[in-house]
Amino acid sequence: MASVPSSNSDWLVVGRVVAAHGLHGWLRVKCLSDFPERLTEPGQRWLQRQTDPEPLLYPLVQGQFFPAKGLYLVQLQGIPDRTTAEAWVGAYLLVPAYDRPPLELEEYHYRDLIGLAVYHEGELLGQVSGIWAAGQDLLEVTTAKGRQVLIPFVKALVPVVDLERGQIQVQPPPGLLESFLS
Repeated sequence: MASVPSSNSDWLVVGRVVAAHGLHGWLRVKCLSDFPERLTEPGQRWLQRQTDPEPLLYPLVQGQFFPAKGLYLVQLQGIPDRTTAEAWVGAYLLVPAYDRPPLELEEYHYRDLIGLAVYHEGELLGQVSGIWAAGQDLLEVTTAKGRQVLIPFVKALVPVVDLERGQIQVQPPPGLLESFLS
């Protein structure tokens, strides 16, 4: 998989262009956000290819979910035809990082969890190196020995998330960590 240009903390990736659709410049976009309305509600959006030094402004005119393919069809201002749309296949659809929707209590943006120190019974276990979206989100924790362990991101197993201190406390069930720590 190609790297996502979200390493720049000024931007959030909300989708990836996977194909052109029709003759009038529509794009098929895979949603990469927990907020799919970013692909349906008109407003400021930016496109960026891997080779582009900076994202380029292409306001979202309209969008809709295309259930047959599990994708979104979006129309962006400035993309009038299929040829122009095809030039954007593989590009990422972005919004500014300051445009993050507000969250409920005990909800977190994935990017805020990556890199947090993970503690178990007062000892450093490792750090969050990824989030796996499954039936239940899983925290990927890389241990000091370079091993990865997946911990379900539920209150019972992850009782404390302290963004200010940059750490998470975990209480995994017996047996989950032993093989990763030895």
